[in-house]
Order: sequence, then C-alpha cells, then structure tokens
Amino acid sequence: MKKKALLLIIAFVLFLSGCGYKDIDKRFFVVAIGVDKSAEKEKYDVTLKLAVPTNESKSGSNEAKILTESAVSISEAVRVAKSKVDKEFDFSHAKVIIFGEELAKEETLEHIFDWFDRRRDIKDIAWAAIGSPNALKVLEAKPKGETIPSNSLFLTFSRAGTETPYINSVFLFDLRRKQIERGVSPILPIIKTEKNELSINTVSVLSNMKQKFVLEQEQTKFLNMLMVDSSKFDITVNKEEKDRPYFVFSTDNVDSNYELIVNKKSESEIKYQIKASGVIEEAFENLEETKLKEYEKLVEKEVEGKIRDLLYLLQERDVDPIGYGLKYRTISRGKESGKMKKWNEIYPELTFDINVSVEIDNVGVIHDDEEIPE
Repeated sequence: MKKKALLLIIAFVLFLSGCGYKDIDKRFFVVAIGVDKSAEKEKYDVTLKLAVPTNESKSGSNEAKILTESAVSISEAVRVAKSKVDKEFDFSHAKVIIFGEELAKEETLEHIFDWFDRRRDIKDIAWAAIGSPNALKVLEAKPKGETIPSNSLFLTFSRAGTETPYINSVFLFDLRRKQIERGVSPILPIIKTEKNELSINTVSVLSNMKQKFVLEQEQTKFLNMLMVDSSKFDITVNKEEKDRPYFVFSTDNVDSNYELIVNKKSESEIKYQIKASGVIEEAFENLEETKLKEYEKLVEKEVEGKIRDLLYLLQERDVDPIGYGLKYRTISRGKESGKMKKWNEIYPELTFDINVSVEIDNVGVIHDDEEIPE
C-alpha cells in the first residue's frame, strides 16, 4: 500500500509539472486590480498590485509591486505587464477590482467586465468599487498598520474588521448580475484616498453601467439601513428651536421590510415598516427617564424624514438601487416586456409611506440627583 501511495504522489507531481504548474516562489500574487481612463484615446490604464512573496518567518509583509500598463484591452495590458517581471501572475487572490472615478463618469463599464467575467479565478471572490481620484492612487496607498498588501480593503469589505453603516460591499458577480437584470440599479462603494489613508463612506449609483450620481455620506447611511444586513447605525436628533444636536441614538438592532401595493384605480405605493432598538449614545443636554417616549418619537420622526427624502430623490433621478422593479416583476402577470413598460409608468408616480417604530432601552443617565454643571 505504501508503494502504491508513493507512486500516486509521484504521478501527481509529474502531472502538475506537465500542465504548467508553477512553484510558489515563481509566482506573483495579484491582490487587487485597477482600471482607469487613459490619457491616450481608446485606451485603459490597467494597474496590478502584486504581493511580493517572502521567505522570512514573520507575521506578514506589506511589500508590494505596482505595475501599470496602457492598452486597448485588459488582456493586452496584462500580457505587456508580464514581460516586465520574472514570475507568473496568480489571480486567485485578486479580491478587489477598482474602477477609476473618471472612467465611471464618462464611459460605460459594461464592456470592461468581459475579461473579469471570463476568468474563473476572479469573479467569485472579488469585490468591486470606484476609486477616487483614481484607481491607481487607491492601490498605491499604504494605510498605517497594514501588514499585507490591500488587506485593509479585504477586512473592510468582508466586515471581518470594522463595523460601519456607511459601507455597502458589492461582489463583482453581483454587479454583473445587476448589469443585465431589469428592475434594479447597480451601486458601487467609493474608495477615497488622501495622505496614504483610505475612507469609504459614499456610494455611486449607476444607470446603464455609468455613474449617474453620488449619494452623500448621510444618504449612504440611510440607504444601507434599507439594504444592508447591519445593526449598527447612529441617528442624530436636533432640537427644533436650536441649530445644535439634542442627542445621538445608537441602534443595536434594525429590521426593515416593505410592501409594494399596485393599484389600478388609485396611486400605487410602497409601505415601509422599520423597527429599531438601541440606546442613547451621546446627549448634549440633560435627559430625563420619564421622557423616554418623547425621545423615541423624535428619533422616529428623524428617520422617517431622512428615508422619505432619500427615496423621493432616487425616484426623481430615475434609479432603483433597492430593486422595487424586481419586486414588481415577481408579483405581476404578463410578458416581461409588458411588465417593465408598465413599471416605468408606475415608478415615477409611486408614493412612499414610511412607518418607523423605535424602542430606546434607556437614556444613559450618568448624573443621579445632581444637576449637570454649567
């Protein structure tokens, strides 16, 4: 049996060497790819971020090699880049695909996906995003504390690291699906870089695979409240007669559901039911436990207003990142072409009924029987 096992191992090794297998020390691991609009007409600047293998026995190395090539296709750019290194490219760790902001604004991203979609070692694991001011600057950034190239982005998009209500992770395969799906608008998170640090707190809404407009930071947060399975949100409540905050409500749990009601004789509407529970994380005045219901009503009013403004903004811009059109296609009868034609007539006239229910566990009183000092 031992001899048979040994023969099988030898045969396996010979098979690997015969099918183009490369040892790990003969490979560069591509961890991120960027595509920017080139200064040359009808060309793209394709950037590869390569992790440099090391034999040192330590926790990790952030040493990386950046290669940028201009070409009319991604395939050509990769081939030219290969001529400038002594190792084979390995794309099995390419987890982040970044499109430059200028490229997303001026050109459709549809035809750029073809190369990524055909590579079996990329599309199932990679996240997609937009880089500001461009993809190259994002890939060149080296945030403090990063021990592996692009690991800060991996931790952020996988939610293994930071927890924030401003990030909506988008897989490349999901972006591709929404590209061809009818009744939903794709979105992409925007990665901004400044002084070697990265920030992700806004999203780009696409139409026909081109950037239509960018949601502001607070709008992004409330969009994620409706789309992302996250429980950590903060809502700042202002006093009506003052221009400064009253208190900040931090959620421990958020549940969002909606119902699409299509009426033939009257206005169609979407009814949202949003439930949130949590605590008051910060207060700018002394809060009283006896006014808990009053504070809950203030939070409900704030959330209802912000979400209503956001949904009517999306409707006005004729985009649908949440996918109400998809919902309509599932509940309506008839041919697909007729469904979308009807939906395009319904969506601009749609009304939104937002019902928010908030439960505050406590007001977090830290002064007992004492007046807060002036």
